[in-house]
Amino acid sequence: MNDSVRSASRVLDLLEYFATASEGLALTTVSAAFGMPKSSTLALLRTLVTRGYVVRDERGAYALNDAFRNRGFGWGTDGLTRLTAVAQPAMDALCEELGETVILGWLGDDGYVRFLAKSVAQTIVRYDVELSSVSPAYCTAIGRVLLSCLPRERRDAVLSSQPRSSITPNTIIDLDHVNARIDQAAEDGYTIVQEEYALDGVGVAMPVYCSDGTALAALDVGCVASRFTAKREKILSAMKACIDALPPQFLSVTRPTADVSRAQ
Repeated sequence: MNDSVRSASRVLDLLEYFATASEGLALTTVSAAFGMPKSSTLALLRTLVTRGYVVRDERGAYALNDAFRNRGFGWGTDGLTRLTAVAQPAMDALCEELGETVILGWLGDDGYVRFLAKSVAQTIVRYDVELSSVSPAYCTAIGRVLLSCLPRERRDAVLSSQPRSSITPNTIIDLDHVNARIDQAAEDGYTIVQEEYALDGVGVAMPVYCSDGTALAALDVGCVASRFTAKREKILSAMKACIDALPPQFLSVTRPTADVSRAQ
């Protein structure tokens, strides 16, 4: 067995090993279980952590990512599981870079946005969501940018099935105006929603595509409105860089986008 095949076998052995472990495992424990040097074990574990399959806690213990434990490995049709796992470390880094909350969400068939993961800013005043909650698509950044990726017939069906009401004084509910914002998102490759869903909250969202060109989910930065203007261009460029750095089966764009510095 050559070295590359042996390494591939070890990676699969490690995944199976962690799948049966009920708690986090120390490097020494894993090394001893496989009879490998610590240096070799650490190299394999770092690879699994980087790819999102394994997480390392504050004690230095390693465990299978809960996304895979709860929903399988997502190598088939469930791309959301794989995306959630690999996106979390990137989201954490983006949150730290921007000082704003980062959210990953997808659009359900019922026209409501559901949340997959988040990295909450540590500032005193910050944006946050409950992962178990849902949000309407017509007035949220994730919703609008994912609607912009749908065929027009499907988009119209989603919008017509969902009641539109003024959540804040700034919420746009007129269907023509909502569609205009969605059309703009399709042209730009991102969307910005300012205080339509939450007062003093600004959502900036970009889609994440599968390799087949289908929009799978969207990355969102939830920014406090009073801080947004100064951070606008940094947020847009950092978000795109974050998505571009995801594994190759996920794409930031499937076509050229407009200049992100253009006024909204």
